[in-house]
Amino acid sequence: MHPPAPREAERRAGLAAAAGFFLLSIYFTGLFPPFGNPNELSRLEAVYAFVEQGTFSIDGAIPVLGNHEDKAVSGGHFYSNKAPGLAFAAIPVYRALRVFFPAPTSSSDTVFVLLRILTISLLFSIALARLAARLAPAPGAGMVVFAAAFGTPLLFYGRSFFGHAWTAALLFLSWDLLRLREDRARPESVDLLAAAAGLIAGWAAISEYTAAPLAVMLLFRAAARGRLKPLFLFLAGAAIPLFLLLSYDAACFGSPWVLSSAREAHRSFAELAGRGLFGFGPPSPRVAWAYLFHPARGLLLFSPFWIWAIPGSLAWWRSGEDRADAVFMIAAVAAFFILLTGYPNWHGGWALGDRYLLPVVFFGAFTVARGLTSPFSRGLFAVAVTFSVANTFLLTASWPHFWPELPWPAATGSLWFLERGWTAPNLLSRLGWGSLLPAAAVIVAVGVLALRAARPLSPSAAVATGVGLLFFAATILRPPQPDFESRLLRAAIYGAYSGQDPEREELKRAMASAATPAERRRGEAAWRLYGK
Repeated sequence: MHPPAPREAERRAGLAAAAGFFLLSIYFTGLFPPFGNPNELSRLEAVYAFVEQGTFSIDGAIPVLGNHEDKAVSGGHFYSNKAPGLAFAAIPVYRALRVFFPAPTSSSDTVFVLLRILTISLLFSIALARLAARLAPAPGAGMVVFAAAFGTPLLFYGRSFFGHAWTAALLFLSWDLLRLREDRARPESVDLLAAAAGLIAGWAAISEYTAAPLAVMLLFRAAARGRLKPLFLFLAGAAIPLFLLLSYDAACFGSPWVLSSAREAHRSFAELAGRGLFGFGPPSPRVAWAYLFHPARGLLLFSPFWIWAIPGSLAWWRSGEDRADAVFMIAAVAAFFILLTGYPNWHGGWALGDRYLLPVVFFGAFTVARGLTSPFSRGLFAVAVTFSVANTFLLTASWPHFWPELPWPAATGSLWFLERGWTAPNLLSRLGWGSLLPAAAVIVAVGVLALRAARPLSPSAAVATGVGLLFFAATILRPPQPDFESRLLRAAIYGAYSGQDPEREELKRAMASAATPAERRRGEAAWRLYGK
């Protein structure tokens, strides 16, 4: 049997990454009951309220699924404060699931797990497969898809009912449809593809409002070859989700021009949204630095393979190949990053990594792939990917919602929880740490395929993997020590949500470490909130 051609090997590795990702999105529930993440609850309650009660008001859903701070208020009623695109898409899926499952009584019911799998996880896996197909001619393409799937926070957000993975997939698939139309010999015969691209891009914009500028850039990409017809078809498709949004805003907030973010119920959120333009101000170098190097969030600290986006962008531009796509993707990533540096709440609260940057992951992956032109560059990239995947796997192996004051959360958060027996809920949770082995085996298998497809590598695949793991081990063996506040919160979360510390022994130990009267008062307050 002859080995597959390089293009075919890269394509297979990328498809394996997409399939492996989907398997893990089924294996892990993405939930941590009894905790209900407000970001997810807000959207789930909108879906529940519409199907079960015939309204977008979540007043009746809150007593069933739980109260939270991610609410908008209008006319004396509560609504989700999230962009409604994901909820719109989830409503028919939820309605179909209800034929087979009873009405949920909590946010962790099976019907909601399946809803997430059949919407976010499925769509994101499809987008990964399309990424694999598009990158297949490039050396190292399989490694790039592997890195995007398993070396970024999307490993968690792709199995959660957040909007980040959903929006990233929609934006990329919109571009993919535009390219598919252009690749046809007679694009006039497939005009429906341009309209579909507009529909999907518009849906991304109403799913995460920050994606709106990227949808506009896709609009101009539709006319990149000087033709106005695809531009108008794109606009026609985008008009459908825009109409849905305007109708939703009019029904819920009294005007088609009033977004949910303008009716925030939580005071601090309302104050943030009232600053600048929808909460955004001028670009901030300080925020840009934090996005890249913050000890709790830093993109280049936790997923260093993104460094290749710089040489990849330069190489792509100099080559002159696919100039329309080079302009679009490089500009999309750069403009989106600059835009997001103007948002004061850049860290996203209790979160995993730089979640607000995730919508451009697929576009960034294209620029990264252009930088893997030599065995040496691919060898170093393999080191960075190994580190990124190991770090991300650890981050997602237990509680993933970290506060921005916790430095290097892989070690000070997730590893700390794992040492006490708390793993991310999955199909084999009863096995404790052992339940993580099947997931690790899937990732290792996909990684081996990606490394084999990328040969030749310098250093070799075995050396690159070993060096990446050594760097990873170095970061978790001697991590920075959390301050008292973080130690207290970490212990409180473990006691309240793991189910393994009913006596709150860890919280007691954290309280005992108080060194000042202020810390003791803070410990007493934590006990009143999280104690027995």
